Amino acid sequence: MSTRTRLRSGKRPRWLYALGSLLVVCIVILLVMPMLVMGWVRSYLQEEAFRGRMEQLFGTQMRGEVTLAPLHWTGDEVTSAQASVTTTQGWQANLDGLHLMLDWNAFRQGKWRTVGAGIDSITLEKKVVSPIAKPVVFVASAPPLGSTGSSIPIWLRRYLPTETEVDGVSVERFSLLHPGPWNVRNTKVRAATWRQGETSIQVTAEDGIVETPIMLPAQLQPVKLNLTRASVRLSREELQLKEASLKWLDAGEITARGHLRPQEGTWEVSTHIAGIPLQECLTEDWRIRLSGFIEGDLTARGSRTATPVITGQVDIRQGILTALPVLDQLASYTGVERFKRLVLDVATSQVSITGRTRQFEKVILQSNGLLYLNGNLKVEGDQIDGNFMLGVTPETLKWIPGAGQHVFTATHPTGPVGMMWTPLRITGTLQAPREDLSTRLAAAVGKVLLDAPGQVVNKGSELLIAPVLGKDAAALPNEAIKGATDTTGKAVDTGVKLLEGISSGLLGQ
Repeated sequence: MSTRTRLRSGKRPRWLYALGSLLVVCIVILLVMPMLVMGWVRSYLQEEAFRGRMEQLFGTQMRGEVTLAPLHWTGDEVTSAQASVTTTQGWQANLDGLHLMLDWNAFRQGKWRTVGAGIDSITLEKKVVSPIAKPVVFVASAPPLGSTGSSIPIWLRRYLPTETEVDGVSVERFSLLHPGPWNVRNTKVRAATWRQGETSIQVTAEDGIVETPIMLPAQLQPVKLNLTRASVRLSREELQLKEASLKWLDAGEITARGHLRPQEGTWEVSTHIAGIPLQECLTEDWRIRLSGFIEGDLTARGSRTATPVITGQVDIRQGILTALPVLDQLASYTGVERFKRLVLDVATSQVSITGRTRQFEKVILQSNGLLYLNGNLKVEGDQIDGNFMLGVTPETLKWIPGAGQHVFTATHPTGPVGMMWTPLRITGTLQAPREDLSTRLAAAVGKVLLDAPGQVVNKGSELLIAPVLGKDAAALPNEAIKGATDTTGKAVDTGVKLLEGISSGLLGQ
């Protein structure tokens, strides 16, 4: 072999080595490029310009103005002392103690992913927008990282993630304040994982206080409810309350479901209430007379243009009516001791409330074996108008002359059997209700006395004389009956007053 041939064969391996080395360098560069990009991104995120971009980006997304305190990086964790958001609709949010971490493993997989995101406190408050208030200035949308308008070099953009994922956000104290009386204070909030492209997010809340405008007679302040847990799904179109559990006075329980559609301006809430102490809802004089627990299902609907409407059914459980003088009198006159402590075995009504109008339909008050009342009642402001059917047992009426023959003569096909019935009309005001039963009972007594006085006397003085005039008059039946037949006499006047009390006792008033 010649010397020239040997030289050619010796040069070929060197070119191959050079080419191979170049390929290795290129491969190494490609492999370390993500690391170079991450290094550049780490440096960029800590610049002041990045904070400004975030203010512009979030401000545009929230249609308002965002202010973010300086960012502080410790390794992969970033913190900010506070932030504020103001929208053109008058909402203002103040955030304290923001912190989160970036998942760089997800960065290598093409995702922006945050973990451990949390906020110490958020106060979201609706301000009253003044007509001359300074408007919020919209800022131009900041281009996201990797977009054409950003300051990132073009050769780096292809290596930046194109997906975003937030692995939940925790808020230790969240308060929602409103110019109206409904507020939520100091609740713990947890937002579930959100991924780019999703149009809604799941949020749960625990603990905290719900302030309401409800002012009950026995309460010195508006009702405040303890929030146990609430589950909400948020989107731009709707706030859906999947379920909320609340307590009142450690006894009453309320569960609620509903939705709010801001764009349509409509809302609806369905609630179930149980174990609400009735005595906490009454005036002081009635707290010692009426006891029990309120239970029911109510639905409230409303909109920006319509008055809220509340419908549903309310029951009184373990209802007891006692400590009423007229009940003690009834027990004495009729010999029925149950009147002293009237147990309401059934107390229920369908309700409808619109503004100052309250409609109570299918009202049923029942004390088994004693009385039964059902009908409808309308309350317009302070005025009341009700129509009922009242049923009592024959044993109750035998001590009230004429009641069974002239008053309790109606029929009630759907009422309990074995009772005697009469229609009952209630009018007047809440402070001074009027009923038509007392007059009819008094007229029935007078009719019996005028038609057959001798027959009444033969039944014994205790039948009418003792209850109406007193036991001392029982020894003088003739004089008592003579006075009773005189419509202007003291006997009838006394009897009318007594019968008014008896009818009021039958109605539980």
